[in-house]
Amino acid sequence: MIEVDQVRDCKRLHAKGLGIRAIARELGIARRTVKGYVSGVRTAGQYSMSRDREQPIRDRLRPHVRELLEEEQRLQTPRKQRLTAARIQRLLLGEGVQCSGSSVRRVVREVRLELRDPLEHAYLPLEYEPGEDAQVDFFEAVADDKALGRVTIFVLLVRACFSGKTFLYAAPNQTREALLEGLMRAFEFFGGVFQTLWFDNLTPAVKRVLTGRSRELQRGFEAFQAHYGFKAEFCAPGKGNEKGGVEGFVKFSRHETLSPIPVIGGREDLQQIFGGFMTDEDARTMEGRPQTIGKLFDLEKPHLIPLPGARYDASRARTATVRPRSWISVATNVYSVPVEWVGHEVIVKLEAESVVILHRKDPPVRHPRSYDRFRAVLELDHYLPLLRRKSRGLDRSVPFRRFVETAPSCWIPYLSALRLRRGEVEGTREFVDTLLLCRLWGQDAVSAAVVLSLRQPEVSESAVRYHLWRASEQDRPKPMPMGYQGPTVEVGRTEDYGVLCRLSEGGGHE
Repeated sequence: MIEVDQVRDCKRLHAKGLGIRAIARELGIARRTVKGYVSGVRTAGQYSMSRDREQPIRDRLRPHVRELLEEEQRLQTPRKQRLTAARIQRLLLGEGVQCSGSSVRRVVREVRLELRDPLEHAYLPLEYEPGEDAQVDFFEAVADDKALGRVTIFVLLVRACFSGKTFLYAAPNQTREALLEGLMRAFEFFGGVFQTLWFDNLTPAVKRVLTGRSRELQRGFEAFQAHYGFKAEFCAPGKGNEKGGVEGFVKFSRHETLSPIPVIGGREDLQQIFGGFMTDEDARTMEGRPQTIGKLFDLEKPHLIPLPGARYDASRARTATVRPRSWISVATNVYSVPVEWVGHEVIVKLEAESVVILHRKDPPVRHPRSYDRFRAVLELDHYLPLLRRKSRGLDRSVPFRRFVETAPSCWIPYLSALRLRRGEVEGTREFVDTLLLCRLWGQDAVSAAVVLSLRQPEVSESAVRYHLWRASEQDRPKPMPMGYQGPTVEVGRTEDYGVLCRLSEGGGHE
């Protein structure tokens, strides 16, 4: 290849009438080269090889690599068990074929391109109608929990295909309850239900994969689908690219919300991070879209299926007998109930976020569901009647110790003051009576009254009651002043009163 200035000289001399031979002699360039540039067959700055460069090593490797990859293809080897270039190099070295890693990688890449079906790796550009389709995916990541350290987190992502608006749910796990709870929260976030939802073959939804696109669905998922009125479509096994929009957005949202690894105080903090991300997304304009995600969703929302009048009950129900310690067990964890329920059979409803315990017509008991192992989720209020009778066990009781860990610091000095004034037993009972006031007034109000009573010379439950009453009177709205708009009253004269008396005695008129 000659310099650009030489090409310009070739064309300048040729324009003056010089022949190819004369130009070649004057510039010291081969006649074929001059002819190519003058005729326009060759372009300045463009290099082309007259023949392919020899690759003796790769040519020697190619038959061996092709044989291995064709056999792999014939056996329909699963993707995760396919040969890597490093493995192929070790196999070739074992057969005595000398080769470098870079040469093997290059040949493997070229042979795989030759053997693959090009149509399998090509994608169609798709266009969606408003409110028609949304795609769903579960993915895992890690976060640093302040109490538990490095933990695995589960995220359910639902993405509208038309607008690109996305919902993320910090799920406790990937069970059926978590999937349905996440979908319900997504529907409530969007303000409606999409006509079609696209899924992988999730076990909580799919019981068995049949021929083609047919699926045997889990009964609970079928009922959920009927309740909200959407159609569920499932990708072919191993074909997550069929819902490529959500697959790509999983990577984007993971980088935006979880890189660097966040430090959280539980799933509530994680959900707040997701909430901020979802709000910011409304102002973003995706590549190739004329409007922001928020404005596109405003066009899409009227086309969604309206939400039903009630939420779907996604819980799993079971029965349990209340143990003598006034709790029921769920897996390795226990949850407290009122002591009056000991020995009774109750209904336990397991939701994604809560455990609800039902007993006859009594108010239901609701606890946050724990996914730890061997955890006791106890509420002190359930044990107060028993603690009043067995007051000597207060200090060692697990519910009281858990209460002290989270309650305001005023309760321990209050208990000590009551015992000092009333004695161990009576002071403890009066303390329990004060705790029972929380049922009517709430823990915050009673704690504030306890703080005020500690400032008095004598601490007592009566003083706490007084401060609660006084606070309620101060908070109670004052009656509006009344203006009397009735008739006026005038004071009569003494003479007139005498006239009236005489008339009443005579019974006549004057």
